[in-house]
Amino acid sequence: MDRVFNKSSFGTLASHFKSIKRTEIVKFVLLSCLIVLIAPIIENSLYLFSFNYVVYEDFVSWYFPVGFRVVCYLFFPLRYWPALAVGFTLGQISYVWYFYDVPLDDALYRLVSFACREFLILTPLLLAKLFKVRLDIQTVKSAVTVLFIAISYRFIRSMLIILPSDSQNKYRLIADEDRFEMMLAHQLGGIITTLIMLLFAFHAKTIYQQLNKLITKEVSTLLVQLCFCLTVFIGVYLFEPKSLYLLRMLAIFPLIWFSYRYGALGAMSYASVTVISLLINVYGVNETELLLTTQLYIISYSVLALLLSAFVTELNKSKSALLEQNKELIELSTLTQNLASKVVNVQESERSQLSQELHDDIGQNLTALKTNIAILEKKTANHNELASTITRLQNVSSHMYDSVYRLMHWLRPRLLDELGLEAALKSELFSEHLNEAGIAYQCKISGPIDNLNDDFKIAIFRICQEASTNAVKHSLATEFSIDITYLQNKLEVIINDNGIGLSAQPNSNSKGGFGVLGIVERVSVLNGKTQFKNGEFGGLTIMINFTTTHNGYSAVAIN
Repeated sequence: MDRVFNKSSFGTLASHFKSIKRTEIVKFVLLSCLIVLIAPIIENSLYLFSFNYVVYEDFVSWYFPVGFRVVCYLFFPLRYWPALAVGFTLGQISYVWYFYDVPLDDALYRLVSFACREFLILTPLLLAKLFKVRLDIQTVKSAVTVLFIAISYRFIRSMLIILPSDSQNKYRLIADEDRFEMMLAHQLGGIITTLIMLLFAFHAKTIYQQLNKLITKEVSTLLVQLCFCLTVFIGVYLFEPKSLYLLRMLAIFPLIWFSYRYGALGAMSYASVTVISLLINVYGVNETELLLTTQLYIISYSVLALLLSAFVTELNKSKSALLEQNKELIELSTLTQNLASKVVNVQESERSQLSQELHDDIGQNLTALKTNIAILEKKTANHNELASTITRLQNVSSHMYDSVYRLMHWLRPRLLDELGLEAALKSELFSEHLNEAGIAYQCKISGPIDNLNDDFKIAIFRICQEASTNAVKHSLATEFSIDITYLQNKLEVIINDNGIGLSAQPNSNSKGGFGVLGIVERVSVLNGKTQFKNGEFGGLTIMINFTTTHNGYSAVAIN
C-alpha cells in the first residue's frame, strides 16, 4: 500500500506554515513601524489641540494625548504595545524639545526610561489583558472595568509627575493652600479627555459593528431626532445665552430617551453630539470657571452614556436569550401536546380494539356457553343433582357474561357511537357503575354537545369515566354529579362529589394519582384548563373549560 503522507507532502505542509508565519512577521513589522511613525504626529497634534482648553495658565489643560493613548492600548493587541510606547515617547520628547527648548543630548536615555515608565503605568491594563478580562461595553461589569482601568492609567501617570520633588516639578512653586486644587484639576484634565476618547472610540466601534443596519428607517429617525435636539438647544442658547446652565442640566433627559429607544447606538450618538457641542462652545475660551463647570457635565454625559449603553446592550441580549428560550419552550410544549394527543389516540384505539375483541371472541363464546347450558338443562330436567350443578354453571356464565358486557361497554360504549355523548352520559352505564358503590348519580346537560367532534366527545366521556372511577375507589362519596354547559364555542364541565376530596392542595395534580393525571392530560391535549377544588365542608369539584375553536381548529363536527 502506498503511503498517503510521504516526505514531499510533509515538506509542502511545512513550507506552507513557514510562508504563513513569514507573512505574519512581515505584517507585524510593517504595522509596528507605521505606529512608531504616526504615533508622534498624533501625540503632537493632540498636544497642540489641548492648548485650546487651558484650565490654569501654564499649569493645567484638558490633556487629549492621554485619552488617545488609553484608547490605543485598549484596542491594540499586546504585541503592538512596544511600538505604541516608543511612538508616544518620541512624541513627548519631540514636543518638549520644540516647545520648551529641552536639549536632545540624552534623548536615547529618556526614550528608554519613558517607555519603561509607560509599561509601569500600564500595569492594571496589562493584567486585564493577560487574564483576558472583557474590555468592552457589552455588559455593565465590563464597562465599569474599562472605566476603572482608564482612570487608573491617568491617576498613576499624573502621580508620577506630581509626586517627584525635583526642580522641574512646577507644583513645588504653588502655594500650599492652592496645591490640592491644582492637583485635582490636573487629574480631571486627563480624566475628561480619557472619557471623551473612550466615548468616541466605542461609538465608532458600535457604528462599525452595525454597518449593515445603518441604512434603515430607524437610523434615519435617530438622525432626525438628533438634529432636532441639537437645533432646539442651539436655538435656545442663541436666543438667551444665559440659559446654558439650564440646557446642560436638561440635556441628560434626551440621553436617557435615546438609550431606551435606540440602545447603545442612540446613547453614544446623542452623547457624542452633546460632548462635541460643548467642546465647540468652550473652544479657545480658556476661562477657568467655565471649563471647570463644563468638564463636570462632559464627564457625566460620557460616563452615563457608556454605562447606559452597556446596560441596554446587556438587557437586549438577555431579552433575546429569553425570547429564544421561550421559543424553544413553545416548541417543546407543542411537541409534548402532540405526543400526549398521540398517546390518548393510541389508548382509545387500544380500548376500542379490546372492546371489539371481547365482543367478537369472549362474548360470542360466553353466549354459546349459555346456550349450551340451557339446552343441557332441558335434557337433564329429571336429574335433580345434575340440574342443580347446571344451574350453578348457568349462574356463573351469566355473571361472566354481564361482567364482560359491562367491561366491553366501559371500554368503548356502543351508545357513544350509536346515540351520542349525551345519551352515553345519561345511560345506565354510569348510574349502574356508581349505584353498585352506593353513590347516587345525576347528569345535567345544557347545549348541543352531540355536535362536538369525536376528539371532544371522547375526551369528555373519558374524563367523566376517570372521575366516576376515582369517586368509586377513593372518595367515600354518596353523591356524584356531572354538569355540562355548551354555549357559543365555550364548553364547561363541572364534576362534583361529596366525598373526602383530594389530599393535595388545589391544582397540585402531581399528587392526585393517575386518574387526576389522566384528566389533566386529556384536557391539555385540547388546550383546555382544569381546576381541582376541595369543598369547604368536604367533597371535590373538578372544573374544566374549553374554547371549542382553537388554533384554527373547530370542535364542531362537520356532517
